[in-house]
Order: sequence, then structure tokens, then C-alpha cells
Amino acid sequence: MRRISLVAVGTLLALAALAGTALAKEGAITKFDQLPAGGFHAGQTYTLGYTILMDGVEPYKADTTEILVRNANGKALAYPGIADGKPGHYVAKVFFPIAGSWTMQVTQGSFFPPINMGTMTVLAPVAPTVESTAAAPGTNPASDPLAPAISVLALLVALGGAVRLAQLARTHRRLTATT
Repeated sequence: MRRISLVAVGTLLALAALAGTALAKEGAITKFDQLPAGGFHAGQTYTLGYTILMDGVEPYKADTTEILVRNANGKALAYPGIADGKPGHYVAKVFFPIAGSWTMQVTQGSFFPPINMGTMTVLAPVAPTVESTAAAPGTNPASDPLAPAISVLALLVALGGAVRLAQLARTHRRLTATT
């Protein structure tokens, strides 16, 4: 009787372990909105939109997602995906520092495994043109309205730290003198 119970329990455990695989369909896939027409160039930041689809159909809201790129030398860079309006749609800003062969992988949350998106060749940096070297409106750091406020805040923090340090030194001298 004991032997039959062990076989029955073992069989049930094996079936339970396989049940998740039997019920799962495709898992999740990732589809990019549109890749740059001229390919990727080193030294440029690209905003890539992508959608994670559960079973290839239903948008999947991942708890965490990122695009991981790795070059032939093994250098890996991760760029987090930010939810972008529609369910299952994310946007990540990706930067390739050097030209060469890169692989791309997308993390599809903690439930589904990452998906390999293939290997690509990142082209050499594009030479800047006269139009692209001119600062676009609002991108000039000198016109940043927060710059003066940040400078004043940093100065106040430094002054506060100096005052507190002087107070601690004075207290330490008094304690040393009394002992």
C-alpha cells in the first residue's frame, strides 16, 4: 500500500510540474514600433517604442522591462522601458557608444523570459552638419530656468554644512576641555 501511495504522489507531482507548460501557449513576444530607416549610428540616442504581447495577441503590462544591448567585446548596457499610454506599450532611450556588432534583448517583466531581438551592425557616427550643430530652441543649457535655482540651492547646502561642521567642532572642543 505504501509503495502505491509513493508512486501516486510522484505521478501527481510530475503532472503538476508539467501543467504549467501544458497550459502555456507562446509566452510573450515583443514588437518594435519602427526602427530607424538609416540604421543605428554610434553616438546617437534613439527613442525606441515597443509593445509586449502575451501569447502574441494581448498587450502585457510588465512589472519591469528594459532593452539590453551588448557589443562583441561583452560590454552590456541596459535602458529601462517606460510605460507609454497604451497597455503593454513602452519607450526606451537607447544609446550605442561605439560602432560595431551589437545584440539586443528585451526584458519582458519578471514572469516571461527575455526575448532576443537579434544582432545588428551599428554604423560609425554621422558627421555633424551645420543645421544639426545649431542648438534647437529650449536645448541651450544657458536658457535653463532651473540652473540659477540649483546653484543657489547648492550654495545654501554648502553653507549649512559648513555651519553644522563648525558647531560640531566647537562642541567637540568643549567636551575635550571638560574631560
